[in-house]
Amino acid sequence: MAVISDLHVMAPQLLVSEGKAFEDYLIKDRKMLRESAEILDTLVTDILDMKPHLVLVTGDLTKDGERISHQLVAAQLHRLVDAGIQVLVVPGNHDINNPDAKFYDGETATPADTITRNEFAEIYKNMGYDELSRRDPDTLSYCRDVTDSLTILAIDACMDRLNTFVSRGDARDHCKTSGNLETSSQQWLVEQAAAATAASKRVIAMMHHHLVPHFHMEDTLAAPYMVDSAGQLCERLVAAGVHVVFTGHLHISDVSQTNMNQGQMVEIATAAAVGYPCQWRVATCNTSTGKMQLRTVTLHSLPSDPDFNERSRDVFVNCIPTMTRGVLTRYWPEVSQAIDNYRHEHSFMMRFVNLPDTPEGIAQLLLKYLQEPVTQTYIAFAEGNEGGSDNLALVEQLIDGVNHVVNETTRGILRPLAKAALRLRVYSIARKVLRSILEDRNDIGTKHEAVINDHTAIISI
Repeated sequence: MAVISDLHVMAPQLLVSEGKAFEDYLIKDRKMLRESAEILDTLVTDILDMKPHLVLVTGDLTKDGERISHQLVAAQLHRLVDAGIQVLVVPGNHDINNPDAKFYDGETATPADTITRNEFAEIYKNMGYDELSRRDPDTLSYCRDVTDSLTILAIDACMDRLNTFVSRGDARDHCKTSGNLETSSQQWLVEQAAAATAASKRVIAMMHHHLVPHFHMEDTLAAPYMVDSAGQLCERLVAAGVHVVFTGHLHISDVSQTNMNQGQMVEIATAAAVGYPCQWRVATCNTSTGKMQLRTVTLHSLPSDPDFNERSRDVFVNCIPTMTRGVLTRYWPEVSQAIDNYRHEHSFMMRFVNLPDTPEGIAQLLLKYLQEPVTQTYIAFAEGNEGGSDNLALVEQLIDGVNHVVNETTRGILRPLAKAALRLRVYSIARKVLRSILEDRNDIGTKHEAVINDHTAIISI
């Protein structure tokens, strides 16, 4: 089977004319949106040449859920369906009820028609949402027997019901990034997996959000990328016979694993084809032996651009400063709330810490001391197989940058005490987080600590 993720296709009609409105959107992101339709066309052509039995698409099919973008994606994926290849999709956080669906015309951006959950199921009816699947009544999750011996558990943890629109009277346009599953839906998924396992089928899960952390404290430091209560759901799925899950969302090529009392869960995150490193997966499953062989394919070129991958890397690197500012601005209510919570929990120490009170101020502080090592770390993480001889030096560069940030933000007569307290708390966490990323370590600090090849592996299903 082939696995593709985070296509983020933008229908060409959405760009009425070039100008500031579209540039302002692009400058905050690393996606190659102008090329997104051609990227999908190239991917589909390559997959048709490969002739797999099955294609999994793990969410964020469109730029921002525009109806015309969904229609374009569905038409391309139907090329596979028409060739006799089974295609299964799940939505991502960008795909439904999204206030960021826009037409771009010079200086202005105007709302584009987006879709509902029912319309998503109708558009992709032949790609998981037909009578051959068993559906969760409360979400777009489903269970599909793809062969006599293999079942796909498609999990929808998106929270688009909570998206807000200025046009509907809300205070701001906001697309909810994080993932959550109600208890009833978790129970439905576990029951479906257990029933398939009891019928001697192997079960592979797919979802947009992460179930297994891809670095230490991802559930805290990058919470919107993980489903809420991930550990609990993961343990229940492992007990029900699920040991592999394909995901997307973070645009990285990374394989992570965690060990539970009932067994092991391996998560295979697939990078976005629409942005560097422009990769997708091929997995060969042997349900008799219970083994899956994984390999990774890189989209190096497009018909219109032989140097596409190299150019996408340049875009990736150059957008780090603006992406930092954009993310902090977009999620400033959540960031400021987290800072306030920390200030409340550590009131004495935080009395001597003077953090900027605007997203731009925080961005300037971080970029001043951390831009270069963070860029190198981010690229290594996205590419996968991060381990290298220069990682120790890069960790030290990052810690040195954190040290400068601490120096600049502490004040008052007890400044030395505040700095010592911050270092004691922050540095040990930072080192563990950075080592887990740069040394590609799973379950770091536990007896199950291990390193898995992110590009080629043989995995038990």
